[in-house]
This record gives sequence, structure tokens and C-alpha cells, in this order.
Amino acid sequence: MRKILCLIIAAGFFIEASAQQVITRDQLYKRESPYERYTTYRISVTGGLGLPMGSFGDYMEKSTLRNYSILMDFVFPKNNLSVGVSLGSQYFKNRLPRQVYNFDSQDVSAVQTRTLSAIPLVVTGSYHIGKVNAPIRPYVQVGLGGAFAELANYYGTIPTGDNGFRFVAQAGAGIRALFNKNGKFGLEAGATYQHLPFEVAGEGVKDASSFNVRAGLFYRWW
Repeated sequence: MRKILCLIIAAGFFIEASAQQVITRDQLYKRESPYERYTTYRISVTGGLGLPMGSFGDYMEKSTLRNYSILMDFVFPKNNLSVGVSLGSQYFKNRLPRQVYNFDSQDVSAVQTRTLSAIPLVVTGSYHIGKVNAPIRPYVQVGLGGAFAELANYYGTIPTGDNGFRFVAQAGAGIRALFNKNGKFGLEAGATYQHLPFEVAGEGVKDASSFNVRAGLFYRWW
């Protein structure tokens, strides 16, 4: 009876050991990375060209390189989506040759300097093509938010214009490229159209919309 009991116990240990899955070193490296399994975080810092559009393009005429953005978003790997918040800074400037202007029935010779500064804060949503660890990952993006904008036109030292908070809507597309498949750093480049209603009747401006092309780096973690 004792021998039979010992045989049963030994058989049980054998069956349990056989049922256990042995993970080899090669299999361990084939498992999904944390970026593929969990919601992760990403911060992007970009800068580049801003082109004035619409009535603002007629008013400003010149593009700018003082056009920056920092984006913090949450990346959902299973459905290729991410949601984030973007904070930007834009500054346009156009100086016209000296001319004679009439103010209050007086002729004034002055250099006209047109400026626009905007600080948009936008909630963004992005859809990506390809897996989260793909070497190159295209995306499309939309965003809604608000901005503090100031349009100032200086005739010499005499300012005109307006400022205030305005609604912002934007849409764009771009790519993100990892330096390493499971790495934390990568390159980002994209283009965005930003609609910013900002009417200044005295200057003939109905909006301060712009087309922005930016490039920079991103960092991700989990």
C-alpha cells in the first residue's frame, strides 16, 4: 500500500512538471514589449515653418520659423489610437517699407510692422497606421481647443489691432520613426492646417489660419 501511494505521488509530480510551460531564452525575447501590451506615454517637441492662409495670408504675406509645439499624449496600442494635449507658440512678423499714412487728418511717415502672436492649447486625437513598434508609423490627427492671439500693427510706434481668446480647430498628418524598435526615442515630422477665427475689421483680417510644417523628436515611456 505504501509503495502504491509513493507511485501515485511521483506520478502526480511528473504530470505537473510536464504540464508546466518552459520558456526558453529565445521565446522570452519574442514576447510582446510593454509598449505593445500597455497604454504608454509620449512627449513630442517639434518646430518649423508656418505659412499664413486666407485673409491672414493677404495681410501678413511672410512665413515664419518661430512656430513650435509640445505634445503630450497617451498611446493605446491595441486600437492604434492616441489622445493628448498640445501647447504651441506662433509668431508672424511682416515689415513694410516706409510710407505716408493719414491719422486724424494728419500725414505721418512711418514704417508699418505687422505682427501676430498665438498660443494655442489643443486636445488632439490621432489614428496610426501600423503597430506601435513599427520602424515608421504614419498617422492622421485632429484637434480642438482655444488660443490666446494678439494681432498688432505698428505705424512707427503707433499700435493698432486686437487680442483675445479664440476657438481653434486643426487637422493634419505625419510620420513617427523609431531609432530602435523597442527604444524610447524617435523622429517626428508632420503638417497641420490650423483654423483660428480672428476678425480684425480695421486690418481686413477675417481669420488667422495657418499651414504648419514641423519636425522634431519624441520620447516615450511606460
